[in-house]
Amino acid sequence: MKYFLANILFILTVIPGYSEDIKFTVSAPGVVAVGEQFRLTYTLNSKGDEFNPPEFDNFYVIAGPSTSYNQSTQIINGKVTRNVSYTYTYILQSTREGKFTIPPATVVIKKKQYSTNSLQIEVIKRKTPQPQTRTPATQSQNNQGLANIVNEDLFVRVLVDKSNVYQGAHLVATIKIYSRVNLSGFEKVDLPDFNGFYMQEIEIPPLKSLERENIDGQIYGTGVIKKYLLFPQHSGNIVIEPVEVECLVQQTVRRTPQSFFDDFFSFNSVRNTKKFISSPEVTINIKPLPSGAPSSFSGTVGSVNMIADLDKSSVKENDAVTLKITLKGTGNLKLAEAPVVDFPPDFETYDPKVTTNLKAGVSGTAGSKTFEYLVIPRHAGNYRIAPVKYSFFDPDSKKYKNLTSGEFLIKVSEGEEGEPGNIVSGFTKEDVRYLGKDIRFIKTGPIKVKEKGKTLFGSTLFFLVHSGLIVLFLLVFVLVRYFAKRNANVILLRNRRANKQAKKRLKSAGREMRSNNAKGFFEEVLKALRGYMSDKLSIPLSELSQENIRQSIENKTVDKKLFDKFVELVDTCEYAQYAPAGESVSLEDIYRKAIKIISKLEQEIR
Repeated sequence: MKYFLANILFILTVIPGYSEDIKFTVSAPGVVAVGEQFRLTYTLNSKGDEFNPPEFDNFYVIAGPSTSYNQSTQIINGKVTRNVSYTYTYILQSTREGKFTIPPATVVIKKKQYSTNSLQIEVIKRKTPQPQTRTPATQSQNNQGLANIVNEDLFVRVLVDKSNVYQGAHLVATIKIYSRVNLSGFEKVDLPDFNGFYMQEIEIPPLKSLERENIDGQIYGTGVIKKYLLFPQHSGNIVIEPVEVECLVQQTVRRTPQSFFDDFFSFNSVRNTKKFISSPEVTINIKPLPSGAPSSFSGTVGSVNMIADLDKSSVKENDAVTLKITLKGTGNLKLAEAPVVDFPPDFETYDPKVTTNLKAGVSGTAGSKTFEYLVIPRHAGNYRIAPVKYSFFDPDSKKYKNLTSGEFLIKVSEGEEGEPGNIVSGFTKEDVRYLGKDIRFIKTGPIKVKEKGKTLFGSTLFFLVHSGLIVLFLLVFVLVRYFAKRNANVILLRNRRANKQAKKRLKSAGREMRSNNAKGFFEEVLKALRGYMSDKLSIPLSELSQENIRQSIENKTVDKKLFDKFVELVDTCEYAQYAPAGESVSLEDIYRKAIKIISKLEQEIR
């Protein structure tokens, strides 16, 4: 009785979790050969009262419908959900060539009718296999057990949606495999480096099975391995190097019978053999951008809008003001540089904080990139920030387009006496200068006189003074050389100790990470990254900025991608310090990235 009641309670709990969203779908191969049998399956996530299949006018029904039922139950955080699946399966045979549409099927559930989408199937002529010409490479592979597999049976290609683009405009590269053999997987996939492009991977579902596709009258199983968004960085012809794949091909091998029973049962074995394939090179013609670019153009290509706003229009001296500029649209926004803003001279400015919200897709990188400028007015008065100008190149219209914001007016009032303000960054007022007095008193003391005709030139005092000056000059010269050499040694010492100091700071970050102190962890990682660049490039921390770092490493042949990763990691750490409690990042992942980036910089910066 106890178990009976428990089951009744379980059923009552499960049924309310059942989803009322009815899904009725159909699936079948997209292409088949004449005379080939194939499976057509209808799937429904609820029990149907009345299933009505369509007319299969262009196909012969060999069997069906055969029905099956499957259910699964999940309990997550106390919530019970029940998933059911009903399938109706037909075995059809194609009878003639052409492209045919199977009309929707319908089903009635609780007096309401639901239908599938229509399905198009292409039927092609069945080709008789022709004897294949064996190349020396193919013969060598046959010796390794890959008999009957030629280059037309298994190959890989790099497909691009454009072969002529402007510099900075995007194109999509798809790495796709084609097979007429049984593949069980890939042993190794070597992807191109895409030299000359800025590359972003487009997220696609993992390749689990191949889809049938008509390729020049032949049916292939095809699948996309990777998909990338590419932005060419210079004009001219850029070559995409081959993709190299080591495939595992499943082959049936007949065993030599060892006894009467082996021969009677005809035992065969299946084994995986390796086959190496590579794609041809792909050449892309990159057109240079037209001449006559506006002065506010910094390389952005695509379609962009700009939004600019000021968080305050009235502040006191030394209070912070934030100007936020957001670029929205599609294109190479990941590489977009900060707009140039003409702030008044009395404003203390800082490098903008950059926030990106971008997603790579086949239409390009879409989303927004925000620049937040923190400025501090140091004196009272009425100020004007001129309109911000930003330009981009539109590849569709083949023209440069200009964006302009409105002007910003800020009223800065005097702070209260003794009020330091919200942010103080050293002394910025003019130095106090002593001008002296313009009226001098009459001298009342004794006056020294000297005999007329006597001069200092040629006297003993003259030679003593000049000799002393020469000695003093030589002494100053030696001291200047000494201190210059000492300073040079200090710079060299800081350069050599940069990696050691960074390791110490990262070690401290590791302790903070193990104690789950996220704030302390990000502070130590930022100290390690900034301290390393300051020591390695001999830039004071107060002057350390992206632009100063970029200028210092231009002549040191440092990989631009490595510098971009450094900047991205610094931005991530700065944002994570003040991120809301609900947002989190992997401390261990940040820790590993910091070690890896500093190690690579140590190898490249000399």
